[in-house]
Amino acid sequence: MRIAKLVSACAASAMALALFDATVAEAASNRSFAARSVSRTLVAKRQVNRQPTVLKKKVVTKKIATTPKLVKKAPSKLIAKGPTHKFVAKNGLKLGKAKLANLPVHKAVVGNTLFKGRLGVPQNVKPKLTLMVAPKKQFQMRMSPFIQKHWKKSFFWVAVAGLGYITVPEFYYDRFMGYVNLDDPDYDACIKLLSYAALEEEEFYMVREPMPPTAVYRYSAKTAPTPKEVAVTPQEGGTACALTPFVERKWNRAFVWVQVPEMGNVTVPEDYYDRFHGFVSGEPPNYIGACQVLVEAAAADMMATTSLDVKRPDYN
Repeated sequence: MRIAKLVSACAASAMALALFDATVAEAASNRSFAARSVSRTLVAKRQVNRQPTVLKKKVVTKKIATTPKLVKKAPSKLIAKGPTHKFVAKNGLKLGKAKLANLPVHKAVVGNTLFKGRLGVPQNVKPKLTLMVAPKKQFQMRMSPFIQKHWKKSFFWVAVAGLGYITVPEFYYDRFMGYVNLDDPDYDACIKLLSYAALEEEEFYMVREPMPPTAVYRYSAKTAPTPKEVAVTPQEGGTACALTPFVERKWNRAFVWVQVPEMGNVTVPEDYYDRFHGFVSGEPPNYIGACQVLVEAAAADMMATTSLDVKRPDYN
């Protein structure tokens, strides 16, 4: 009897334990399910509450300057600023094919022991500079020594309306441009400049000749040159001159003797004497002007003649 009670008690305890385990397991299962449900709910809420992030570019608007309306004004008078440059065509700008073709061209002349030859104009020559204003008649013959002249150093071809092609040494080109870059080209200054250049090139080859005992002076000056007129050389500025290169100079043409105090015996070409005498006979004498005449004469004396070298009544 006692055993039966024990057995029933054990069975009851076992059933109780089984029910307790089942209840614990079910509770645990329920808790796990509840936790998963809560987690899913939170995740769902987070996904619902999360709003998509949209990156927006910052647009910067620039103010575009509007073009103001043009207001017509009354025409104002033009103010002249320097030369008009109508006569100058730089870097080979042509006068026109017809005009260039009509420029005088002299034949090439071979030099000799007395005279320098002349170059032939190159075919299809492109002059460095074209001067559209022709020199006046009194300047044309004076410019003839530089027509197609050959220089020992580099030089440029320059086309001159009504005259032909002259050559200008590269070293003197900028100064030459300063004289022609005017509404009215200063051809007189151009002639003096190129004459100085020619004298400088040939100065070391001058031949000097003592005055013969039988020669007489055509003129004797009374006043000696000033120190400035004696010291300044043609290379300095091109505006002053010294008579030193022409003391006892031998020319390739007929010349006369002139006595200048403190200088010596100066020789003057016969066809330049009247111009020379006009300067030295003044009171006081203008020796710089007289020297410039001789410099110009020297440039012509070195070159072979051209058709322009014939003396004309309008030349002085």
